[in-house]
Amino acid sequence: MEETPHYGRRVAIVFVDDSGAHTIAALRYARSLRPTTLRAVHLVTGSQQAQQLHAAWPPDRSVPLELVDCPGRRLTRCAAGLVRREAELPGAQVTVILPGRSLSPLGRLLHGRTADKIAAAVTRVPNVAVTIIPPKAASEQSRPVAVRG
Repeated sequence: MEETPHYGRRVAIVFVDDSGAHTIAALRYARSLRPTTLRAVHLVTGSQQAQQLHAAWPPDRSVPLELVDCPGRRLTRCAAGLVRREAELPGAQVTVILPGRSLSPLGRLLHGRTADKIAAAVTRVPNVAVTIIPPKAASEQSRPVAVRG
C-alpha cells in the first residue's frame, strides 16, 4: 500500500487577467483551500494592460498582484515554468486556479482556449492540480445571499 504524501507547503496560484467577479471568485476559492502561500499572478504581454490591472488591484488586499513578464507572448510556457519552479520546491503541492473565461476590457488572457492550454501544460507537472472556476460561480458571488439566523 502506498503511503499518502504529506505536503508541508501548499501553494495556490491564481492566474488573473482582470480584477472583476471571476477573479474575486477564484481568489475566494483559493483562500478556501487554506494554502500556506497564495499568489495572484498576471502574465504580462503588454505593459499598458499590466499597468491598468495593477492600478485596478486589489480585489483582495491581502494578496499582492505579481506581474510576470512573458517574452514573445508565450503564456502557456511562461505559466508552466512558473508552476514547475514552485512545484519543484521540497514538500510542495501546487493548485493552479484559473478564473473561467474572463471577458475583460484589459485583455483576453483567459478567454478562449488559453486557459485550456495553460491547464493542459501545468497538469503535466508532478504535484500540481488545476481548477477552472466556471463563470456561473462568479455570477453567484455577486448575488446577495440570504442568511437565516
